[in-house]
Amino acid sequence: MIDVKTAFLLWVIQAGTLAILLIAIWLHARDQRHFLWFGLGFGLQAIGLGMVGLRDQIPDVLSIHAGNILSLLGFICWGQALCAFDDRRAPAYVALPALIWVAGNAVPAFTAEIGYRMAIYNVAAAAGLAALGVIVLTGTFSTRRYRVMLATVWFLQAGACLVFAYIATRIMPRSFTEMTLAVAVSIVGLIAFITAMTLIAKMMMDRSEERLQALVRADPLTGALNRRGFSDAFQGLVDSAPSAGLAMIIFDLDHFKQINDRHGHQVGDRVLLEFSATCKAHLPQRAAFGRTGGEEFAAVLAVNEPKDAALFAETVRMAFAERAIDAETQRIHVTTSVGIAVAPLAIADLESMMAQADTALYAAKAEGRNRTSVNANGKVVTVPPARSDNLDAQADRQVAILKRIAAVGNNLHD
Repeated sequence: MIDVKTAFLLWVIQAGTLAILLIAIWLHARDQRHFLWFGLGFGLQAIGLGMVGLRDQIPDVLSIHAGNILSLLGFICWGQALCAFDDRRAPAYVALPALIWVAGNAVPAFTAEIGYRMAIYNVAAAAGLAALGVIVLTGTFSTRRYRVMLATVWFLQAGACLVFAYIATRIMPRSFTEMTLAVAVSIVGLIAFITAMTLIAKMMMDRSEERLQALVRADPLTGALNRRGFSDAFQGLVDSAPSAGLAMIIFDLDHFKQINDRHGHQVGDRVLLEFSATCKAHLPQRAAFGRTGGEEFAAVLAVNEPKDAALFAETVRMAFAERAIDAETQRIHVTTSVGIAVAPLAIADLESMMAQADTALYAAKAEGRNRTSVNANGKVVTVPPARSDNLDAQADRQVAILKRIAAVGNNLHD
């Protein structure tokens, strides 16, 4: 039969091994902070439980108080690790286990009895496990099925801790060896630990797979979708868009080669990044955005009529033209020409819509660049450029754009 000290040793070995492994993984993937937080949590638990296991060999202040508090502080790290999956901060209640331990030991009558200390620790651990379960249930990472399974494991383990706390107050043991139930609880805890780690490992693998898929589908410079990712996103909108049609919008940065030749490729890359950021900032919910060539970008939108796409394109075009971009000793302004193709959802096809949008783009360039042309029903209409009179200068940008594209819909249906 495993005694209490052996159970402590098993926990320390497994927690310490995991801490070293996870921190080593984080050192090779610094952007994946959940590895660091999980590693720190297991490290704190290994050190804390190791100190508790050395009772009678080290001072009580280290074994009883410091060891238990370090072990319970691990819940803060684990909570932060789970929240790192969703890029959010851990809620304040993950600190509850450590606070329960401190508050409980502030009562002299509790501190003097090992049974009460056992109960306080297990109540604190139950609170920590319940907190982790709540974090998992309220998260959005992985699948709901795995999150529910993981939360269930932790809630059951929290229940076992509460049962142990109750029995400790009834038996009031004078040492660990008198608490024979501790071994059984340790075994239950070990089973729950292995189950939880298996589920977390699966979640990590799924997250890594998602990250790899995102890298395969993304442009490395701008973070926009590449051609493969854009094609997948287009098909996704065809399959799920609730609108009447789709709009394909192609943006081509004006005189981009001259910018590279005059200011260098570093400034050129900055221009690409600035345009990508501008477009993403105005992108509606049912849409996708990608980089389809050197200085060419594309967006696909779920729309009900052509003017919806023209409004988005003009908003991006004007916002980007007003954006000043650092070019060493000066700030430059860059413009974009835009071509739009619109098709009913039932017959929307990526290649044909891109070809039609290209036709509209050539028309925008022929009209003098820095403007938008729409191709619908085989007819190409160019949105009039922004006027410089006082009305447009004082009007809200979106109102001004609506004034200029008001006639586009009528012209396309004539």
